[in-house]
Amino acid sequence: MKLVQGVRRIAKKMKNLPENSTKLRLLMSGYLPPPFSGIGTYYQNVLHSSLAERVDLRFVITSAQTRKSSSTGRFSTSNLVSAFSDIWRFTRAVANHRPQICHIATAFGLSFVKHSVCVMVARLLGSRVISHPHCSLSALYTGRSRRWQWYFRQMIHLTQGVVALSREWLQLDAIVPGCKVYFLPNAIDLKPYQEIAQERFARQDDQDGKLKALYLGHLGAAKGSGDLIEAAKRLVSEGMEVSFCLIGEELTPGELESLKEQTHVAGLNGSLSLLPPVYGSEKLDYFRNVDIFVYPSYSEGMPMAVLEAMACGLPVVATRVGGLPDQVVDGVNGILVEPGQQDQLASAIRKLVTDKALRHSMEQKSYQLASEKFDIEQHVNQLIKIYESVLSA
Repeated sequence: MKLVQGVRRIAKKMKNLPENSTKLRLLMSGYLPPPFSGIGTYYQNVLHSSLAERVDLRFVITSAQTRKSSSTGRFSTSNLVSAFSDIWRFTRAVANHRPQICHIATAFGLSFVKHSVCVMVARLLGSRVISHPHCSLSALYTGRSRRWQWYFRQMIHLTQGVVALSREWLQLDAIVPGCKVYFLPNAIDLKPYQEIAQERFARQDDQDGKLKALYLGHLGAAKGSGDLIEAAKRLVSEGMEVSFCLIGEELTPGELESLKEQTHVAGLNGSLSLLPPVYGSEKLDYFRNVDIFVYPSYSEGMPMAVLEAMACGLPVVATRVGGLPDQVVDGVNGILVEPGQQDQLASAIRKLVTDKALRHSMEQKSYQLASEKFDIEQHVNQLIKIYESVLSA
């Protein structure tokens, strides 16, 4: 109630504020590191792009930066307190900036509830809104209860459109009739990764010995970490010349210890490493020194780590879920498998380990697809067109 009263007071004051910019006034809300996540990486790339030069941009963080990623999106007392603080920060930013458009990032769980309130605040204060879910449709809608689905539809009706990061989301216009869906895959600043790709291509003829497979992201059952350990066990037992490195923060508390125990029982202590998250130049070094990227998740939006791997010229083995088929073209720059199918996962990795010509062909295709489809400046150009469409509607 206090929040609503505060919003109303701010709305009255806004009538007397001057408009001080001829550019499109845009307020973008999202997450920035720390903690590091796909959403944080995306908005970090956006804020370092040309977008801020082309619009009158205000960015507001709507996720507490002090908690671990494993607690994000969950309903708890501390998260609820943080959510109210995030909503109030958003409200003040809208009141001060008076944006024509609010571009609001969201995800599953408490994140969607919190950002639904932000949508209502923005509409109450006179802004148009586009929602940008950074997760799969199944995680946010199709796999949820009827009551939640009803709530989701009501909130989407309040927006002027949804930015869809994968083709999975294109069915939204059937779920919410009249909803404008703008297909816009994630993107990154390609330059740091393309340098690694060029180094990789220059040394292709010298690649001999044991190959290295990398996973980079959250660790846990929902990310297929256990499946990857089992696939590694099968390949190592066959005498395959390949080692595995899984890097990231546990998805939920206790999962890392469980994965360590699984690795020990599988006899992989010398062939598979579980390492904490890496960033910056250290992360680039891991991309530089591996041969295959593996992403066996059960549910995804459009993982930034896969885009980074592609830009580095790595062939990708991934599951056929969410936005991954929009990144990995089966048989072209990688191999797609069904989630939870350890035999398929092992077979795909085996194929890349044993077929050098195929691996090198997929390296080139990954680099090419990343360069053509996932560059941040191309992404910004499309964002501007989306904003113009929203304003003209």
